[in-house]
This record gives sequence, structure tokens and C-alpha cells, in this order.
Amino acid sequence: MNTLTKLSYQGYIFAMLFITSRAPLSPLALAFCAALVTTTGCPKPSAIKVPPPPPGDMLRYLAKANDKLTGKVNVRFEDGDLGVKKPTVYAFMFKEERQVQSVDGTGNMNYTASFFDVEPVGDTPKDKKAGEQLARALQTVKIAYTMSPRGDVTNFDVKVPDDIKESKEGKQMERQLGYVRLIAQWVYGADRGPQFDPGHIEAGKGWPIRASIPTPTGGSKNWDMTCTYAKREQGIAYINMEGKVSGENQGTKLSGEVKGELRLRIGEGRLTYHDIDTTSTFRAGDQSSGGHQVHIHVTWEAEQAAVPAGDGTAVMP
Repeated sequence: MNTLTKLSYQGYIFAMLFITSRAPLSPLALAFCAALVTTTGCPKPSAIKVPPPPPGDMLRYLAKANDKLTGKVNVRFEDGDLGVKKPTVYAFMFKEERQVQSVDGTGNMNYTASFFDVEPVGDTPKDKKAGEQLARALQTVKIAYTMSPRGDVTNFDVKVPDDIKESKEGKQMERQLGYVRLIAQWVYGADRGPQFDPGHIEAGKGWPIRASIPTPTGGSKNWDMTCTYAKREQGIAYINMEGKVSGENQGTKLSGEVKGELRLRIGEGRLTYHDIDTTSTFRAGDQSSGGHQVHIHVTWEAEQAAVPAGDGTAVMP
């Protein structure tokens, strides 16, 4: 407090003591108090400085309980031994629907999902015929998972419904479950870690994603990816991703690459499109060439807007 402010404050207190005294004040005293307050004034409060918001956008998924989202999906799946013969090719067009069952206090969304109107569309009539059984399995399975606001999909579960599991058809579907789960993983972005930067990010900038995901039979998948916020256009964030995956399980080594694009409606926190292309090669520990290779290409496009309903609004961390 500087000298002038201190004198002003002391003068103000002195004047108020006179004014609030029970003893009647003379006209001379009242004039003195008024002059003192007028000339010295009261101390001014310091201005509160509000920091500006950080630059960029907070990229997050947001939803409420009972929200639904439907998408159109195209899948191409190639599976075979390298250098031996042409790989087996499966291709499908179908729709999928996901619904939020609940949202916890940190914004994690618990989903159930399913595929429907599954149509095999292989390169040849033989490929198309070969995909019919897998198509039935895709259309029958029930899917559940948890997704964080940053897009980390965990607790991923794909299963044949209990009421047909023990039937002849159900047992045939169980044998297809490995393929079905692999396709579903890429449709929903499961088991590869978060997608978005922890904080605000500006268009044109990128961020790394490092994740180690345990596999059901032991070992882990280790993801090393770079994501880039390529541009913002009409309220939609365009995000590119590119990276590698490695791992080892029971003597089999995994190496692979992934590349894709994701589009998010900012503010609503709603996915509108994604395209993922991934190649994974599996080799025995002593192999330097050959091996088994799986190539998957998935495109997903929102068919309709999310339907807001119910309680449990996701909280942006």
C-alpha cells in the first residue's frame, strides 16, 4: 500500500468514525468529514486477470446414456501365408449400431453394439461364397466395450449369444470368432490405446501414442503411433494416424503397420468417419522372411446423428 493510498484509507476510516458516532456533529465537523472523504477517496480494488483459454481444440468423445449411433461399414480382409499362395479374401458391406448403456463420472462410456444387413462381396463368386458363413457370424455376435473420452477402447467383448451357442450353427460361429473379433476390433478401435492428445491441440500439430496392450493368450501388442490434427473444417476435426505395432506371444513375433483417418465433430464429440488400413505379419522366433500375414481395411461412415436421450452426460476431463 503506497503512501497516498494509506492516507486515503486512514482518512476514510477517520471520517466514518465521526459519521457513525452517537454524538451529534456540528456543521463544521460534518463539512470536514465530507471534504476528507471527497479529497482522499477509497482504495480501489485490484483488477482480476482471467487467463486466456489455451489455443486449439480439446478433442474428446462425448455421449449420454441411451445415445445411439449407426454407421455404414466396408471391410476387406486378406489372410494367408506369404510366398505360398494367394491369400483368402473376405469382403463385406454392413451396418452397425452402438448404444451407450451408461456413463461414469469420468466420462467413460459403456457401449453395446451389433452388426446387421451383412452382405459378403468378395472379389470372385468363390470368395463371396466363402464369406457367407463368416457373414452369418458377424450378424449374430453381440459386442460390448468401454470407451474413454480420449478414445481408449477397453473391456472389449465379442460373443455368440448364449441361446444359440450350443447349437450346431452356434458352434460353427464359435470357430469363426477369431476373424469376427479381429474385424470388430478395427471397426471400434479396440485394443490399441487412446486416440486423442491429453490436452488442447491446434490444427497442424501432432502427438504421439504409445500403448502396450495385453493379448488374451499372453504377451502384448506394442503400439507406436503418430497422430496429426490435419485440419478443422466446418466444425469437424480431421485427424491422420500412422504407426507400427510389434509384439511377441509364445514364440511368435508380430510386426505390422497401420495408417488411417478419423473425423470428429468438435463440441458434440461425435465420430463422423474413419478409415483404417493395417497389415500384420506373424513369424516364428527364428524366421526372417515368410510367415503369415493379415491385411484389413475398414471404412466407417456415420449414417445418422447421435440421438440424445436419458441421463448420464459424459464429463470432459
